[in-house]
Amino acid sequence: MKEIIVFFIIICLQLAAFSQSAKRPLKPGDYYRLQSVGDPQISPDGQWVAYTVSTIDSAKDRRNADVWMMSWDGEQSVQLTNSPENETNPRWSPDGKYISFTASRSGGSSQIWLLDRRGGEAIKLTDIKGELGEYAWSPDSKRMVMVVKDPLDTAKNKPPKPYVITKYKFKQDVSGYQHDDRRSHLYLFDVKEKKLDTLTKGDFNESNPQWSPDGSRIAFVSNHTEDPDKNSNTDIWIIDAQKNAKEKQFTKWAGYDNSPRWSPDGKSIAYLRSTASDHFLMYDQPVLCVASVEGGEPRLLSRPLDRPVANPRWSKDGQTLAILVSDDCQRYVASYSLADGQITKLIGGDKSFNSLELHPSGTWITSMTDPTLPSELYALENGNLRRLTKVHNAFVDSLSLASVEKFSSKSKDGTMISGLLFRPPGAPKEKLPLILYIHGGPVAQDEFSF
Repeated sequence: MKEIIVFFIIICLQLAAFSQSAKRPLKPGDYYRLQSVGDPQISPDGQWVAYTVSTIDSAKDRRNADVWMMSWDGEQSVQLTNSPENETNPRWSPDGKYISFTASRSGGSSQIWLLDRRGGEAIKLTDIKGELGEYAWSPDSKRMVMVVKDPLDTAKNKPPKPYVITKYKFKQDVSGYQHDDRRSHLYLFDVKEKKLDTLTKGDFNESNPQWSPDGSRIAFVSNHTEDPDKNSNTDIWIIDAQKNAKEKQFTKWAGYDNSPRWSPDGKSIAYLRSTASDHFLMYDQPVLCVASVEGGEPRLLSRPLDRPVANPRWSKDGQTLAILVSDDCQRYVASYSLADGQITKLIGGDKSFNSLELHPSGTWITSMTDPTLPSELYALENGNLRRLTKVHNAFVDSLSLASVEKFSSKSKDGTMISGLLFRPPGAPKEKLPLILYIHGGPVAQDEFSF
């Protein structure tokens, strides 16, 4: 018996050694094998999570995103869409009957499609003439609010006109010259009647619409200054969710205000605002604020923290606000108590958390990455992570990756600066040739991420 046990131990060790030796260093071509997991959306009953998985087709030089669904216990995963076109922005109807998503199938413009939870093919819901952006279900599942950009003049056989740019801001990274004067406005869509009503008008752009818990009002973000090109003064506005309603200004900070979130009781709105009131600050950072819908000065909860915060989310009982905090090569999850304004770290470490959504049970779902694993989805329960998706297992299992460690160095003025040192796989801890990649700070950073 002892001989058999020893034999099996030797075999296991040899297999482990072979597995390690089969791993190889990262190559440029591996980039095309890398997938992106994101936009987790929890079903109203808490049993499922819809999310997107994006892959790369190197031959066609394009990405393709599909909608997937994972059970909350992590035992089942189902691919819901599988077409050559992108399917993105999955959203559950609050009654749990449908999963909606956006897609531009058959070469058309992006529209909203519905998947019935009971099964069957996706059904095209909208036929928007402009460019569809964000959208959100009303709490009663009967309507949607949409951000739609004015339609483009696409008359056939009409020669293109020269660009005539009258804006102060004439060019933008990625999108190029800003010759397009079309605006993005809010629209209400009746799901049953398939009727679209205009909600906002004017020479402004609206974004980030958020329904109040009772479905009577919508908060959104817009810059209503005389020349929005010359400043970043976005404010939060509130409008009744009905045709011909008039929006009311909720915030009046001279800097930016964005990311509104209604409290569960609908009496308060949490949001982010800039530290200073100056325009286009190079070194500004968001501050978590909360204010009564009835008016009054906001509470600047994270101002004493002096760290960038993001992704504000209310707890189930409305007594705390969860956020993501960037700090010293990490991005961790924390929460603020509204009772005393104190911050509590929920989970951290040499990791980077980059999304956060509330589960009906009061726990959370988050996406997290570290230097050896691209972003995956996790349940965050009582300060512990439980991994849900395993999209990247095959990717990382074949690779021998760098080891990563944090270090500090002193700048010429005495300031201590943090950095991350990547050592080649299996490299001895001795002096090696060094490449410097200087990036980040004072309000951005390199992180413990893949």
